Order: sequence, then C-alpha cells, then structure tokens
Amino acid sequence: MAVLALGFVVQSATAADDKYPSKQINWYIHSSAGGGTDIFSRTAALRLRRILKTPIVISTMSGGSGARMLNHMMEQPADGYTIFSLTNSNLATMARGRTTATRDDIIGIARGCYDPQSMVISTKGKYADIQAAVAAAKESPGKVKVGVAHMASIDHVAAYEFAKKAGIEFEYVPFKGGGEIVVALMGDVIDLGMLNPSEFMGQYEAGNLKPAVFLVADRLEQFKDTPTAKELGYEVEMATWRGVGVKAGTPDEVVKTLRDAFQKSMSHKIYQSYLEDNSMGPESILSGEDWDAFLDSKWPIWQAAMKELGYIEK
Repeated sequence: MAVLALGFVVQSATAADDKYPSKQINWYIHSSAGGGTDIFSRTAALRLRRILKTPIVISTMSGGSGARMLNHMMEQPADGYTIFSLTNSNLATMARGRTTATRDDIIGIARGCYDPQSMVISTKGKYADIQAAVAAAKESPGKVKVGVAHMASIDHVAAYEFAKKAGIEFEYVPFKGGGEIVVALMGDVIDLGMLNPSEFMGQYEAGNLKPAVFLVADRLEQFKDTPTAKELGYEVEMATWRGVGVKAGTPDEVVKTLRDAFQKSMSHKIYQSYLEDNSMGPESILSGEDWDAFLDSKWPIWQAAMKELGYIEK
C-alpha cells in the first residue's frame, strides 16, 4: 500500500510539473526599449500574465537586426518557455543568412500589429499624386527620390516592391527613422517618403503632408480618398507587422495554450485601445494557423527582395 501511495504521489507531482505553464516565460525582443516592438510586446503582456497565471519577463536582446535573438532561440528547448517577437526585419535577417534560424524553425503564435505602409508626398511638392510620381519615374528612371528608414528595411523593400510592380526605378535615400523622413519631405529633399500613419499624422492634420498610396488590400477608413496600390493595378501589399513566435518542435498543446491566451489578451480593451491610438484596426490581429500562413506568404518575398537588392550573404 505504501509503495502504491508513493507511486501515486510521484505521478501526481509529475503531472503538475508538466502542466503548462508551470514557471516563468521569457519573452525576447530584438529592438530597443521604448520602440514599436517593445511597446507592442509589453502591451500584449499586460493581460497575458493574468490569463496564463505565470510571470512573463520581457528582455531586449539586440544585435544584427534580430540575429542574436534568433540564435539564442535556436539554443533553447522547444518547450514554450522561450517566446520572441517577430518583425519584418527578422525575415530579412534570416533571408540574408545572418542567423542559424530559418522560417522552418519558427511556429507563429499571434500577430498583433499591422501598420500600413504608405508613400507620402508633400502638399507643396512637385507631384500632386502617386500617378504623377510614377509617370516621372518612367520618364527618368532613378530620378524620383524615395526616403526610407534604413536600407534592407520594410520601408526599402516596400518601395522596391512597388517600383517593381509599376515597372519603374526609384532612388532610395536612407534615413534613421520616420521623423527624419517627414522633415526631408517638408524640405523638398525627397519626393516620396515611406511612412506609417502614426508617423505622418501630425503633418497630415496640419495640411503639410498627405498619403499618395497605401500598400494594403483595402482603403483605410480614415483615409477614404487615398487609393491602394492594388486599385491602381500594382499587386503589392506591405506593412510593418509585429507578432510572436516559438521554436519549431514546441508541443502542440503548448502552442494551442499560447495561441488561445494571446487571442484573449489582444481582444481586451487595453490592447484594442493601443491599436486605435496607433492608427491600426482589429485586422492587425491574426492567430494560429492564419499567422503562420501569413509568414509563409511573406517569406519568399523577403528572400527574393534581399537577393535582388544584393543583400544575400554568400
């Protein structure tokens, strides 16, 4: 009887230990504190801690546009206790061979941000709309200047994809961020700027800048007069997105627990307010297989773009 009782106790303790989550979850991001990815992660984690009833520690692991973070992920057990934020730049880093991780090494948990990419012009600039800018680029290849935040970034690739579909060539002018692009547009240093709504909204409301085209599927509610690239015949859809992933091989039941928890967290009014405050809608949220399918659709685009732009490392 004593032996049977002891066996029951050991089995019960093991079952309790196996219940996920039973300890701290470590959440890694590759960008600096206070940036868009950091704010997204911390906002999503607010309710997530309560839902999962476990500590969640968010840590920055910068270096190599996510290479250090992804390499760290590859060294951890596939048990759901290491999760990480995923962005466009991480796909670029993997495509460039700067990390041991590839798309196949990642399971998508949830997407929480989908910040539309737009090509913005000055209301006092030389081009009245995107059609005029495209016409000028066709007449003088490489002469129309487009401001992007860093080369090999979502800005750069979005502008490149648009130009490829339109059959034109741009001159890409790199800046450190959206703020510098706004200043350059207003100073007539560049002709177009790749910006998200939250970056140009202030100058849009002041009447100095306006979006010429959005690289999304449907017109935005707050910009009903601005066409999409697809409306104009250019099949390109690009946005700044942020989401969460785990290492491939993580047990199915753990993946399901995380996906369900993130869905609940992002449905809460706190997270919904965050989206609204940053000019994003509920379509930002993708969960489970939909998020994985989205990553699958974007992966070949980034692979091709990095190769065509000369960024693939041999």
